[in-house]
Amino acid sequence: MPLLLSWVDKMAEFIKKSQENEAPVVYRGFYENSESLKIVRIEEGIEEIGENAFRDHTNLEEVYLPKSLLRISACAFAGCQNLKRVYMEYGLCEIGDEAFSGCSSLCDALVPDTVKRIGEGAFEGCASLTRIKLSESLYMIGAGAFAYCFNLHEITIPDSCVLVEFNCFYSCFALEEVKLSDNMALIDDCTFEGCRSLRTVDMPIRLKKIGRRAFFGCSSLSSLILPVATASIGLDAFAGCSSLSRIAIPKGLSELEDVEIFNGCDSLGTISFGGDEKLFDNLTRGNGITIQKSDLSCFTPKIIFMDLKDEI
Repeated sequence: MPLLLSWVDKMAEFIKKSQENEAPVVYRGFYENSESLKIVRIEEGIEEIGENAFRDHTNLEEVYLPKSLLRISACAFAGCQNLKRVYMEYGLCEIGDEAFSGCSSLCDALVPDTVKRIGEGAFEGCASLTRIKLSESLYMIGAGAFAYCFNLHEITIPDSCVLVEFNCFYSCFALEEVKLSDNMALIDDCTFEGCRSLRTVDMPIRLKKIGRRAFFGCSSLSSLILPVATASIGLDAFAGCSSLSRIAIPKGLSELEDVEIFNGCDSLGTISFGGDEKLFDNLTRGNGITIQKSDLSCFTPKIIFMDLKDEI
């Protein structure tokens, strides 16, 4: 049975006063970690859950948020280890930094299509999270937002999203399939580092840069086709992708931060390059590509020069 909060009447009065003053109506928190506080329904009229409002309420299991809510502030539910379900309503615009970090029992989440921003570490350490549906209006996802979500199996970043910051899916060990927004120009540093089950990545059409260690240790990834617009690949971007057997690189690629980006790619037999041998020599500064395997032995993969005149 939901806990009937004793402050309902006072909240109603507070909401009325706040609305009269045209100030955001902020719920600041329930300060005692009561054993009976297992289900909470936030009253209509509340527009923001304040910072640390329910932080470390370890007995909390379900939360029902109102349609009036616009923002969940930083660490609002951080450390709620037994929180299993959060019911968010259409109208919510922002999920703040570390809002649900450490909610290790949270199973799934449906992010309303009105949410524009998911903050840094918002769902970090939600180890039981198996699926999440992101907002179709999402503009950005902060650094480490889903790091250490060990049981997350797949993710689709909507095309509304233009920025996914570094470490976003760091060590999501069960992540197998990823569909990235076609409007992302950057796969940031360490975005998928340690995603050892990752098999399929649908790359953004407008991708220009792959950051350092972006796919480091993605040991189940077997093949990749980099988009035509890709111009730069950072240090160790694909290092440790031990199952990667083939990769296609566009002729427009102008920067390899280091020619050792494929170290630990023990199975990489073929690299298809969209340009000719001269362009490849310029790209690698005449050094070619030599791969150091996990046993420290070295080999040179076969380079296929496509010499494409026009890439579309």
